[in-house]
Amino acid sequence: MKTKAILASIVLASATVAMAQETSTPKAEVGLNYTFTRINPGNGLSGYNANGGFGDLEYNLTRNFGMVADLGGSHTGTANGLAINNTTFDYLFGPRFNLRHSRFNPYVQALFGGERFSNGWNPGASDPRLGVSQNNFAMAFGGGLNIAVNDHLSVRPFQVDYFVTQFSPGTVNYVENNFRYSAGVVLKLGSK
Repeated sequence: MKTKAILASIVLASATVAMAQETSTPKAEVGLNYTFTRINPGNGLSGYNANGGFGDLEYNLTRNFGMVADLGGSHTGTANGLAINNTTFDYLFGPRFNLRHSRFNPYVQALFGGERFSNGWNPGASDPRLGVSQNNFAMAFGGGLNIAVNDHLSVRPFQVDYFVTQFSPGTVNYVENNFRYSAGVVLKLGSK
């Protein structure tokens, strides 16, 4: 009887340890996201909203550290009663730190790159409706949460970023301090 109790205890302890083991780290993760951006242009201009999407590719160098490429765009048709037709394409790159635990993967990141900005409203031009396109410096600091559905798919209920762009139209140089919220799905490829 004593041997059976010891054997049962060993099996129970082994099962508990096996359940507590972390899942394997994927080699790469591809996120497909909807994004809402609150744009705050400053210089006396009112803020407005933009909607769009982006994809991000993370290559995991270790279990907790990966490199990210974040590519996406957004559009605003009308803001504050003006037809501005702003379109942006963002290209950001940088490190992501993951805290992987079972099904949950909270992370923080610091991304740097640029933004291709095109619009139909240029407040610095003699004719303000004259369109303008330019490349600007951009960076995003933030984080989010991925929740695993299975070994190949996660849901991203949120990613929140402080999203900064620096414009230099003509002789004016100003910084936009924006807020970006994203949500989507993440495909996990391979394992380490």
